[in-house]
Amino acid sequence: MTFQTFLDFFAQYGYLFILVICYCEYLNLPGFPAGIIMPGIGVLAGQSDLNLLGALVLSIAAGTLASLTIYAICRFGGAPILHKLFGGYPKFQHFVNQCHERIERHGGRALFICRLIPVLRTIVSIPAGLLKVPVHEYTAWSAAGIACWNTALIICGYFGGNAVVAWIS
Repeated sequence: MTFQTFLDFFAQYGYLFILVICYCEYLNLPGFPAGIIMPGIGVLAGQSDLNLLGALVLSIAAGTLASLTIYAICRFGGAPILHKLFGGYPKFQHFVNQCHERIERHGGRALFICRLIPVLRTIVSIPAGLLKVPVHEYTAWSAAGIACWNTALIICGYFGGNAVVAWIS
């Protein structure tokens, strides 16, 4: 597949592609690293007819929706589901505990700050759900952090995209 073919595919399914890939990334699925995906969205938006603002808004909406999905699972399923899924990963549990402590100490502001820290930014939904942070507070602080993170990375890809495309082509 050539780079042009990929751009054509992205141009045809661009907004749907952004929605799906960002949703999967914020579900913390393996193989979806934000450090590649978000700048990649910027590069592709810059090389296609997609609107940069539209790409940003969709990425934020998808990230917030996926984060709410994890939050709801943990809020209503609780610790048993978390233990069943990740009980054998002590490092993961360490990150969850870090987020948990920060949320208890700083409330909603901790959600925003955790959204800006790699690893913690996708895990913070778990302790927020377990602590039953009010959904409106969780959504507002998380969306603000997701907006900052996604905007920074997508803008970098958008404005640095010509160099990347020249290197790939």
